[in-house]
Amino acid sequence: MPSNRLIVIDDEPSSSATIGRIARGCGYDPIFTTDADDFRSRTLSWNPTVIVMDLAMPEMDGGQLMEWLALQGCKAHILIVSGHDLARLREAEETGRALGLKIAGSLQKPLHLELLRTVFREIYEAAGVLSAEDVSKALNNGEFSLAYQPLVDLKGGAVIGFEALSRWNHPTRGAIPPATFIPTLETNEAMNGFTLHVLRMALDDMRRWNGATNFGVSINVSAANCGTMGLDEVVPAECIEKGIDIRRLTLEITETAVMFETARVDVCLRRLHALGAQVSIDDFGTGHSSLVKLHELPFSELKIDRKFVANCASDHQSSVLVQAMTGLAHSLNKRVVAEGVETRETMDRLRAWNCDICQGFFIGGPMPPEDVSQWLNQHSAIAASR
Repeated sequence: MPSNRLIVIDDEPSSSATIGRIARGCGYDPIFTTDADDFRSRTLSWNPTVIVMDLAMPEMDGGQLMEWLALQGCKAHILIVSGHDLARLREAEETGRALGLKIAGSLQKPLHLELLRTVFREIYEAAGVLSAEDVSKALNNGEFSLAYQPLVDLKGGAVIGFEALSRWNHPTRGAIPPATFIPTLETNEAMNGFTLHVLRMALDDMRRWNGATNFGVSINVSAANCGTMGLDEVVPAECIEKGIDIRRLTLEITETAVMFETARVDVCLRRLHALGAQVSIDDFGTGHSSLVKLHELPFSELKIDRKFVANCASDHQSSVLVQAMTGLAHSLNKRVVAEGVETRETMDRLRAWNCDICQGFFIGGPMPPEDVSQWLNQHSAIAASR
């Protein structure tokens, strides 16, 4: 079965046309419908690998469509698009997953085209099955590299550091995004080897930059690393071996992971924090935090998920949520990082709301380690000319 069949069900023809244009540019073969009966018929006969669906349809709402898809044993990746508020979108995602469907995520209308492209590309790559063994083989073959995206202080414009983003350069499939292979690793001990490899690459790059920059670097870690890997022992040992001050390192762990962590994860993060490493709660706003848990966790910063940041300058719901999350973090004496900043208007709004740090393509995209020094020089020159 072809892995690029995409069907759109949306009662707005202009929206369907936009989605189809972006989908076709990402390698899909799209078809469209505005009718629920036609959608059911085409889904059964055409067997799409991706479904893009609006929640608000005149004949059948999104919840009913998902129930029908679940009854058919649908294996397609499902992307929800809607003009509903973010709370309703998250509720729809949870409903779909509870039904056993492959929910790829949700996007709020009006659609942010770059985010739509990103989701489509990640789904397209995910259509090819990758195993933990494939990742282990790739580690041995040196197929992974790091790209660094800058983090900038919103008040003065100074560079705070960089996030290390993993890149898999597959010999036959080309670039494979992390969203494709990380979920496979999360349930496998191969995640430990991958995290150790990323940590060592980042520390090696930091050592090479010494003299040119002493900025910090953020790396993503898994809750599983705290248990089976002994992250609180490995990180300080690797920093000592590479001659890197552990205080320059930030460990990003997702909100969902820390909210449902074991006692071992809590002890691990506390020890790393006590040793001087920074701990960041990543993708904040997408999990189920409690105020008690946030108060207890040994973290240094909250990183607001791009889903909220991307539209915060134009969407009232997003702006309220970003301001609320910023106020919550500051009340706990924590820094706030906003990721997904792609316009000056978004950056200006975040600055007005007293957000501390921003990250996104408006500031700078991910770059190979050898380009970091040149980017820093260019950034300094631009900042000095203002």
